[in-house]
Amino acid sequence: MNAVTRATTLTALRDAVSPVAVRAPAVAYRGEHLRQFPQDLSLRIYCDLGTIEDEWRAFERVADCTAFQTFDWLSTWYRHVGQHEGVHPAIAVGRFGDGDIAFILPLCVTPERLAKRLCWLGQELGDYNAPLLAPDFSPRITPDRFLAAWRELLDNMQRDPLLRHDWIEFEKMPQKIGAQINPFTYLGVTPNASGVHLTKLGDDWEKFYVAKRSSATRRRDRAKRRHMSEYGEIRFLTASDTDDARRTLEMLMDQKSRSLARKGVANIFARPGHREFYLDLASNPKTRHLVHISRIEIGTACAAANLGIVFGDCYYHVLASFVDSDVSHYGPGALHLRELMAHAIKLGLKRFDFTIGDEPYKLEWSDTDQKLYDYSETTSWRGLPVSSTSSLRRRIKRFIKQTPLLWRLVSDARSAIGSLTHPPLARPLGRGPIAPRVLPARPAIACVMGDMDLLRPLALAGIPCAVVARPGVSSLYSRYAQSHMAWGNYSANVNGLIDALLSLGKAQAEPPVLFYQEDGQVLLVSRFRERLAQAFRFVVADATLVEDLLDKGRFQLLAERHGLPVPAARRFDPGSIEAAGLGLPFPLVVKPLTRLDRWNDRFGLRKALYAENADALQKLWPQLRAVGLELLAQEFVPGAESSIESYHCYVDDRGSFAGDFTGRKIRTQPSRCGHTTALEITDVEDVRRHGRAIVEQLGLSGVAKLDFKRDPQGNLRLLEINPRFNLWHHPGAIAGVNIPALVYADLAGLPRPPTTRVKAGVRWCRAWKDFPAARAGGVPLTTWLPWVLGCEAKSSLSWDDPLPFVRSSLHRLAGPLLERKEQPGIWHARTRATSGTKP
Repeated sequence: MNAVTRATTLTALRDAVSPVAVRAPAVAYRGEHLRQFPQDLSLRIYCDLGTIEDEWRAFERVADCTAFQTFDWLSTWYRHVGQHEGVHPAIAVGRFGDGDIAFILPLCVTPERLAKRLCWLGQELGDYNAPLLAPDFSPRITPDRFLAAWRELLDNMQRDPLLRHDWIEFEKMPQKIGAQINPFTYLGVTPNASGVHLTKLGDDWEKFYVAKRSSATRRRDRAKRRHMSEYGEIRFLTASDTDDARRTLEMLMDQKSRSLARKGVANIFARPGHREFYLDLASNPKTRHLVHISRIEIGTACAAANLGIVFGDCYYHVLASFVDSDVSHYGPGALHLRELMAHAIKLGLKRFDFTIGDEPYKLEWSDTDQKLYDYSETTSWRGLPVSSTSSLRRRIKRFIKQTPLLWRLVSDARSAIGSLTHPPLARPLGRGPIAPRVLPARPAIACVMGDMDLLRPLALAGIPCAVVARPGVSSLYSRYAQSHMAWGNYSANVNGLIDALLSLGKAQAEPPVLFYQEDGQVLLVSRFRERLAQAFRFVVADATLVEDLLDKGRFQLLAERHGLPVPAARRFDPGSIEAAGLGLPFPLVVKPLTRLDRWNDRFGLRKALYAENADALQKLWPQLRAVGLELLAQEFVPGAESSIESYHCYVDDRGSFAGDFTGRKIRTQPSRCGHTTALEITDVEDVRRHGRAIVEQLGLSGVAKLDFKRDPQGNLRLLEINPRFNLWHHPGAIAGVNIPALVYADLAGLPRPPTTRVKAGVRWCRAWKDFPAARAGGVPLTTWLPWVLGCEAKSSLSWDDPLPFVRSSLHRLAGPLLERKEQPGIWHARTRATSGTKP
C-alpha cells in the first residue's frame, strides 16, 4: 500500500466567508488537490491506516460510534481480508475550524470484476457500518451542509485514479449513532432487510432476569439446566489466555460452520482471510481488551461458545454457536446468552447489543429496536449493471425476509439444498462431543408402523428409525428410514408380520421402540404384546380397554357405564331389523364398529354415513345390508366438522401426564364424516380439562386421542377415543410437545426432550386432499394456496426430505409395477444409515 497520505480538500459550505489555514498532518499529501477550506469544516483523505492510527484511537474514545468502527476491528480486517482483495482505504477525516475532528469516514474502494465500488471499510463483516461522529457534530453541522460536503468529497475522490469508483454501495447503516442521527440517512437510503435489537441492562442480574422473563419461563430454564447437568458439571468460562482464546474460537467456528451448512448458508469462515481475521482478534494482545471469548462447558466438552466485543458501555453479541448433540435439546445457547448478560452486568455495562438480525430470541429480550439502511448510487456507466443488480438483490432480499411465508419457504429450500451439498457438516442431530452417561453406544431405533406424520416427529428429535408401511406409503422412501419393510394387510398373515418384526428387533444391539398408527396396528401390538415384548419396547393400554375403545359398540357400553358425555347410539345388524326400528332421533350417523376394508371398499373415504331423516336412512338401508357388517347408529351432534376438537396425551407408567395438547379440525374430505385434511393445534383449557378427567377415570395409559364435538350450546360431546399414535403428533411436535419423542426417551432410558406450553395456531394439511376439500367448502384458490404454503406441517411434504412425496405419487400412478418391486415382508436397509443393524 502506498504510504503517502492522500489529503484531498473538501469545501461546500454556503456560509463560508474567509479561507482558513488547514492544520497539516505529520505526513505528506497530494498538493494538487489542496484548496481553501471554509472556516468551520475541512477534510483530508488518508490511504494509509497507520498515519491516522493515533488520532483515530484517541477520537474513538470520545466519539459516537460502534465497535465496528474501532481502529482495532478495521485494521485487523484490512490486514487479513482487505489487502488480499486489493482494497484501497479512503479514510476521510473531517475537522472543525479549530482543528478538532468532526468525523471519520472509514471508506474504501474495492475492485470488482467490471467496476470499482465505494463502500465502507470492512463492510461485509461489520454488523453496523457508519461514520465516527464528534459528540457535538449534529449541533454544528446541518444536514444540508453535510450533504454538500459529501458531494464535494465524491468529486475529489473521482479525480484520483486510485480512489475513482463506478458505483457506491453502503449497507447496514444504523439510523442513529449514539444519540445522533446518522448523517448518511440524509441520502436516498432504503431500508435494510434486517433490524437491530438492544436491551438496557440494570445493575443486578436477578432483578433484570425477573423483569424480562415470566415465572413459567424461569421454571423451564431451571428445568433445562437440570437436564443439562445430567451430562456433566456446567461451567461458564471466559478464555483465560491467548491459547485458550484460540482453542475456544476454533470450536466456535467449527460449530457455526456445521450450523450454517445445515441451514444451507454459505460458510463465512471459508472466505479468504475471514478465519484468520477472527483468530487474530481473539489472540492478538493489542485487541484482547476489545474481544471477549467465552464458552459453556458441560463436563469436559464445549456446549456453546461466543465471541463478543466490549466497547464503551455496551456488550456486542457478535458470534455464537452451540454443539450439535443431544444436549442441544435443552438450549445450551440460550443458557450461554443468559450468562453473557449476567457477565455484562457484572462488568458494569449499560447496554447489551444483539447486533444485526431479527431472530425470535432477540425480540424476546430487547427493549430497543433500530432500523438499518442501505444506499446505492451509480457514478459511471461501468457501474450501472452491478449497481442495478445490487439494488434489485437488496429489494428482493428485503421483500422475502419481511414476508414470513416466503422467508419460511426460502429457509426450508436453503436447508434442503444444504443437506444435499454439505452432507458431512449437515447431519441433523446426535453427533456432538457431549453424550449422556446412560446413552448406549448404539441408540435404540424406533420401529415405526405408520406414515410420514408419525415418522416426522421422531426424525425431528434425531431418533434413528425403521419403517413398516403398506406399499406406496410415503414413509418407506424417507431419508430418515434407515431400513424399511412393505406390508400390505395388518389383519392377514399376522404371524408372518410378527416374525418379520421380531427378526428386526432381535438383530439390534438395543431393543427397538415400537410405534403404531392404525387401529389394526394397535390391535396387533395389544394382542401379541407378550411375543413382541421379547424384542421390542412399547407403550400400550390395557388389553381389555384397547378392545373396548376400538370397537364402537363396546365403547358405547363403556361410556355409558362411566357416564361419559357420548351421543346416544345403538348397535344393530341391518339384515335383522328395518330402518324404522332404530329408535334414535334424527339426524344420525351410521358407522362400522371397526374400520374394515369392506366398509372402505363400499363407501370410500367416509368414516360414517349421514341421515338427515327417516327417508334418507331408508334410502341408505339397501347399501348397509349389502356391506354385511354389524354397524352403529349414533345421534348426530349438530355443527360442522370444524366443531370437532381433540385432546392428545401421553400418560407414562407412573400415571403422570408427560405431555398433552389440544387441537381442532379445519376441513375434512368429504366435508361431512370424512377424513381430516386440515387442522390446527390449539390451547383450549376446557378440552384439556375434560380430556384429562376422562383419561384418569378410565385408567388409560400410553398414548391416546379423544375426539369431542362442541354442540351449539358449547358443551363437549365425546365421539371416540383412539389409544394409538396419530397424524396430530406431527404438528404437535412443531408446536412444542413431541409425544413420540417423549415415549422414546422414557422407553430408551434417556432424558426426556424439553416441552413447552404448546404453541397454538400451528397448522397441518394433506395438500392433495385438502385442495378438493377447500374447493367443496367454497375456498378460492387464491385464498387456499397462501394458506397451505404457510402451514407449518405438511403431510409428506418437506424441503429436506422430498422423496416421500415424489415416490408415493409415482406409486399411485403405477402401483402394480412398483408393488412387485417392494417385496413385502423383506427388510431393506439404506446404505446411508448410521445406526441399526440389517436383519
